[in-house]
Amino acid sequence: MRRRQWIAAAAVLVASALALGYLYDPPWIGGVTSGLRPWEEGPPGTLFRWTAGRATFFVPSNVTTMIVPLRSVFPGPDGAPVKVEIRDNGRSVATIVLNDPEEWVRATVPLTPSAGRRRFRRIDLRISRVVNPYVLGVMTGEVSAR
Repeated sequence: MRRRQWIAAAAVLVASALALGYLYDPPWIGGVTSGLRPWEEGPPGTLFRWTAGRATFFVPSNVTTMIVPLRSVFPGPDGAPVKVEIRDNGRSVATIVLNDPEEWVRATVPLTPSAGRRRFRRIDLRISRVVNPYVLGVMTGEVSAR
């Protein structure tokens, strides 16, 4: 190879390494969600979002406790309670049981300190049932993190 080809190959390699480093911990990931509908406002001025059967959002990695407001609105099959499993970066940390469909439950979830260097951690909600035809899971309010 000629010298110009080596320089071009090295430049591509450096640019690729920088792009991968940026995407490993992107600063915009904190605002990314999946499985959550747009914000709505309830009768007493409560902001909430509907989930699908699974939902994902991100919280800062230094968070040690988060409060997740949940409300099922619709009961599970045969009137059973609705269960919401909360996972932190894929690891189950809590299962919240919503017995009364009309009651808001403010679940306090402890999180272990993050061992990595990333700015955010992924939080997943897995709902035990969905309501068709809109695939509604549960209502979730504004998550507060400490």
